[in-house]
Formats: sequence, C-alpha cells, structure tokens
Amino acid sequence: MFFDVTELDRTLRLTKDGFVYAAVGSEIADYFRSGGSTMWPQRVEGVINFLFYYIVGGIFFLTWDSLFALRLLTCLAGAFTCVVVWRTARYITDGPTSWRAALWTAWFPTQIYYSTLPVRDSLSTLAMSFIFLGLVAISVNGKPRDVGALFIGLLLTAGFRTYMFVVVSVLIPFAWVVTVVLVKSRETSRLIGRASLFLLLFVVVGSLAGIEEAFVTGKAAHLMSYESALDFANVARDRLNHGSGAMFAGGEAPTIGEDMLGSIESVVVGLYFFVVSVNPASLDSIRQWMAIPEVLIILVMIPKLYRGARRVWAHHRFSFMPLLIIAGAITFGYSGVTTNGGPMMRWRLQVVNVYIIIASIGYPRRYALDNRGAQMRFAQPWLDGNVIQQRPIPSPYPANPLPRKTE
Repeated sequence: MFFDVTELDRTLRLTKDGFVYAAVGSEIADYFRSGGSTMWPQRVEGVINFLFYYIVGGIFFLTWDSLFALRLLTCLAGAFTCVVVWRTARYITDGPTSWRAALWTAWFPTQIYYSTLPVRDSLSTLAMSFIFLGLVAISVNGKPRDVGALFIGLLLTAGFRTYMFVVVSVLIPFAWVVTVVLVKSRETSRLIGRASLFLLLFVVVGSLAGIEEAFVTGKAAHLMSYESALDFANVARDRLNHGSGAMFAGGEAPTIGEDMLGSIESVVVGLYFFVVSVNPASLDSIRQWMAIPEVLIILVMIPKLYRGARRVWAHHRFSFMPLLIIAGAITFGYSGVTTNGGPMMRWRLQVVNVYIIIASIGYPRRYALDNRGAQMRFAQPWLDGNVIQQRPIPSPYPANPLPRKTE
C-alpha cells in the first residue's frame, strides 16, 4: 500500500519490469472487455512463459486496472511461501526449527522487497517452494496433497520461467537417482515407486497440457540453437555484463572454458554476487544500498549454514538430498552464466529457502542426537532411517531384580 500511494518504486526506479507487466496487462484486460475488438499484445505468445501476463490481465479485468490488487496478490504469494517452507521443514526437522525457518523466510529482506513489487518473482518463488515441498513429501512418504505440490510447482514454473522448468525437469530425475545410489535407507523402494508413478503422470498430463512447448520455445529453444551449453553460457555472459551491475570492468567477461584461471575466477565472482549481490567498491544505486541489510544477515547466517549442512548430512541425508542437488546446481548455474549482480538478487530467491532451512537447522548449539534423543525421536517421521538406528528403550526396572522373600 505504501508503494501504491507514494509510487516510490517508480520514482526511485526500483523496478521497470513491474510497469511493463502492468502495461501489457491493461492491453489484455481491454481486449477481453471489448470482446476482442482491440489489439492483443504482440509480446504475449501463449501461456508457456507468459502466465504472469495473463494473471495481470485477469486481475486488471476484474478490478479495472488496479495496481494495488496486483501488489496484494504478490504479497499473498510471499506470505504463502512462508507456509510452504514451514511445511517442507516440518517433514525434515522438528517443530521449533520449522517455525524458525518460516520466520526467517518471512523476514528475509529480498522476500519482502519483491513481494511488494508488481513482478512475477514472488509467484515464481512460491512455485519453486512447491517443487521442494513435493520432493521432500515423496522422499518421506508424505501426504498426497504435498506430493501433488511438485506437479503444481512444475506447471507454474513452466508458465513463469520456462528455462527454469527445463532445468528442474532434468535435475529432478537426476537427484532421485543420485539419492538412491548414494544413500541407503529403508525408504528407498518407496521413493522409487512414488517417483516412477509421478514421472508417468507428469508425462501424460504435461503432454495433454502442451507443456512440451517449454522445451522448444523461449530461452530453452535459444539454448538448443547453440552447439553446446558452454557456448550459450559465454554468449549470455557477454550480453549481461553491462550497466551498473556489471561484474567485470571493460564490458568483456572472461570466457569460460578458454582459460582455466579465468573460468575459476568467473565462477568465484558469480558465487560471490549470488550470495551477496553488493559491490562495496561501487555503491552507486539505491538498490545496492537497500541490499546492505541483507548482506549483514547473510554474513551472520554463514556459520549457521555450515553447521546446518553438517547436521543435514548426518541426520536428514535421504530426505534432503534432492533439495541439495537442485539448489546447488541452480546456484552454480547462475553463478557461471550471469555476469550482472542486479538480476542475481532476485534469481537467488528461487533457492534461498532451501538454504534458510539448512541455516535454521544449524542455528541451535545442540542438535546432535544422543542416545536418549535418538530413542525419544525415533518414532518421528522427520528422521531418516539411514542414519538413526532403532535402539531398545531401557526399562525403568533393574535387569536382575532381587528375589522375593518367601515364607
């Protein structure tokens, strides 16, 4: 409401995409109001990768171009993301840690920032959160509605970001195979069965919905036109390395694969901006200054993230392995391709909730399970069977009771 009344996001140039969406959405709303007599926006070519335009057009059609209604939708999507993160964490860890993850998600500065702008980032983050919830639910034999969140998340991702849908569609089966091969658990056979059924349903329903277009349109088709993914990455790096957010001076980014030292430098610099998104030597925009509080939060969370990763590997390896693989691959993928610190800030939102869950697990000083903790917690569904072995609960009575007195 504050941005809607003051229009500071327009005055301070916090976003330009939001007002492009609004303009196209108004054209879509006018098209339906006039019964098709007005011009359909040329940049909208179907639902795949253009879903947010349809959402904006539908809201504007119902509310007579109310930008406040659109902001309200993005705010609700950001709030519901916290609920989905809580549900995901609850399958993995205990109640207090799950609430901590949801609370940190709610107050993470970028989550708040993009939930108040009329852009698709809040909704695309919710879609990725659905995917992570479904993956965990399949791993731990969760509720069917939570398993179905994976399918919903993939459909929404195809509508919002087709290239991310293509990447995730490849990573999910790969993550399942790696989990089954590397982690031994009594849940393995159940994971294979549910994953196979899901993939079959996804192929059938996805084909009926025309989701195969995501592989042959937009950035996915652009990727296929290159001889290799490395060539596409280098072209994308050169095109993105401009403006105030450029990571490399001189307008030319190092070519990955040409020089080993330059390739390592590129990935390291990309990882830095993926995590921090601030260049201390060039704080020349309001968005850079707005990112400083988030940088401080991330620096404080790094030790918790390290400790949480160790605990996840020790206690929740089977249920968390697919999330680790997908989040890690997306992190390194963006770090290797993107050479502009500005987009990194919002692209990080797609996987930051996975890292928030890890940091919330690493927050308490004592989390390692002792014998008593293992006995008390063994029956809880959020413990992986491959780590904690069942131990007999000791009896409160002595092993060799004294013989009774006989008369």
